[in-house]
Amino acid sequence: MNIITKIPTISSIFSLFWAFFFFFIIILLPLEKSLAQNVTTDPSEVRALDSIFQQWDTQATPLWNISGGPCSGSAIDETDFESNDNNPAIKCDCSYDNNRTCHITKLRVQALSKRGVIPEEITALKYLAVFKIDENYFTGPLPAYIGNLSGLMILSISHNAFYGSLPKELGNLKDLFMLYLDSSGVGGEIPSTFANLRDVVVLWASDSPFSGKIPEFIGNWTRLTSLRFQGNSIEGPIPSSFSQLTLLESLRISDIYNGSSSLDFVRNLKNLTELVLRNALISGTVPSDIGNIERLATLDLSFNNLTGEIPSLLFNMNNLTYL
Repeated sequence: MNIITKIPTISSIFSLFWAFFFFFIIILLPLEKSLAQNVTTDPSEVRALDSIFQQWDTQATPLWNISGGPCSGSAIDETDFESNDNNPAIKCDCSYDNNRTCHITKLRVQALSKRGVIPEEITALKYLAVFKIDENYFTGPLPAYIGNLSGLMILSISHNAFYGSLPKELGNLKDLFMLYLDSSGVGGEIPSTFANLRDVVVLWASDSPFSGKIPEFIGNWTRLTSLRFQGNSIEGPIPSSFSQLTLLESLRISDIYNGSSSLDFVRNLKNLTELVLRNALISGTVPSDIGNIERLATLDLSFNNLTGEIPSLLFNMNNLTYL
């Protein structure tokens, strides 16, 4: 018996395609819309966001809040949170209460020349993990109630006009792993409560009026990959505990006064690509094995009190482009 296999024709393939297309349009899209309508943004967060934006004289972009609720459009789709067209921006997590409730997890108002203060309504955004308001004209002291945002992982307030000291309550943010404070106006000593921030990966604190000694406990932030203290009123020495920061890739410390340091701590920092210790009261010799930091591309040890010879290994490093 012959078995004849019927090969689909082009016309039958197109018929199947259009059948599926109309099924998607007629059946699935209304279903998706119905499901979206059943998801609600936490009302307390909606009120808080509305109040914050009113005080900051800003409003949602056309990319989000397209359904009358904040958690729609780019707030829940694949739109890049950092996109230039998506600013201000939020992102939401709508998986709560069996996919019926959305909470705001990210908020970005960046480089929009906004003014004002960080209002207390921000504490209503209890699920906030990312808070970025850099490159504006925000002022006032950095409020202690930011320490109530217990889920915060990224805090960026760089390039603003804040004043006063860092609140000790920021030490409550134990999930924080990125902290950008450069050119923020905030100053004073680094609070001892910051010893709790053991998951910090990036700390930039340049060009702000920080004072006091570089805390020894930063040496316990063993996940740190980038650290910057430049243009402050920071006092030395650089803690020897920094030798424990073996994941460090970029270290910039400049303009230290009172308290000399040696370069011995850099021997263990094999992942460094950038080492800038300029005008940092560094004394002693350059370690002869500094050439073993094979990934080093930038080395600046200018305006210090170094003695002895420059190790010849430095001139044979393949990656070193700035010395």
